[in-house]
Amino acid sequence: MISTVATISDPVGFHLRAAGRIVKLAKTFHAEVTVRFQGRVANAKSIMGLASLAADCGSVVELEIEGPDDAAAAAALVRLIEIDLAHP
Repeated sequence: MISTVATISDPVGFHLRAAGRIVKLAKTFHAEVTVRFQGRVANAKSIMGLASLAADCGSVVELEIEGPDDAAAAAALVRLIEIDLAHP
């Protein structure tokens, strides 16, 4: 299992568009991905779960990734959250 953090780069935070991009990427991996923010928990493969976290730009989210491709999933998801979400 890999635990890491990522700082949200999207100017409007985890809204539906950003959540949709994260879900689309997370579903390409076999690993299970959990996102935590301020005591709330969401499955990274659930668009409504991610959007319900209501994390703003600049917020730090915790990622827990477990599965056969956890390292690749962690790297890709951190890059998306920290860099690529800022560029639609």
